[in-house]
Amino acid sequence: MKIRTTFFALLILATISLPKISQAQYRAFVLGIKAAPSISWLKTDEKTYNSEGVKPGFSWGLATEIYFAKNYAFTTGFNFTYQGGKLSYPDIISGDVVSLTRNYRIRYLEFPAVLKLKTNEMGLFRYYGQIGLGFGVRINSKGKDEYKDGVNLISEPYADIDKYTRLFKASMILGGGIEYPFDKNTALILGVNFNNGFTNALKGDNVVNSTYQHSGKPNFVELNIGIMF
Repeated sequence: MKIRTTFFALLILATISLPKISQAQYRAFVLGIKAAPSISWLKTDEKTYNSEGVKPGFSWGLATEIYFAKNYAFTTGFNFTYQGGKLSYPDIISGDVVSLTRNYRIRYLEFPAVLKLKTNEMGLFRYYGQIGLGFGVRINSKGKDEYKDGVNLISEPYADIDKYTRLFKASMILGGGIEYPFDKNTALILGVNFNNGFTNALKGDNVVNSTYQHSGKPNFVELNIGIMF
């Protein structure tokens, strides 16, 4: 008798709680696409190496958000990123020591692993912040060299430099932005991400002074535009 009474009590409690549970439900998996114009550069810590400005870049890819609570998600996917920058350093060309400026274009396939934190809807928007890591695999790399031959400025065409760039890279990702929901299942994403590379993308020793290594850590800031479904 006690067991039957307890069963009916639990059934009534579950029936009363069901609407509240339903309201607390959220989509556990969200898929989307992104495109992002960017500004990229190479940071160097090596002596006699100098960063010589920024380059325009671009990335696009697929994003997935896996929710473990209503406003908290693990974000991953893949991005094809086009990065680069300019470095100047001493080199030897035709037996002469010159100051070489190399313009780098490096393409990566990157896999982010990011924690995303969102607010509830505030008016028309939801706001988010994110932090995590990015792991990249180099697809190809090209370099364009400029140097002075006496008084003349020599400019070489872009050439393959895969033997001077590393296959893998890692970075820290910081970002934030807004979401504008069209309906319950679709939202427009607009945000800014800073991708701070902490591994050297280059390899090899300097031919003028072999105690120095080629050094350049890829960094970029991107305007992230996406649609989540």
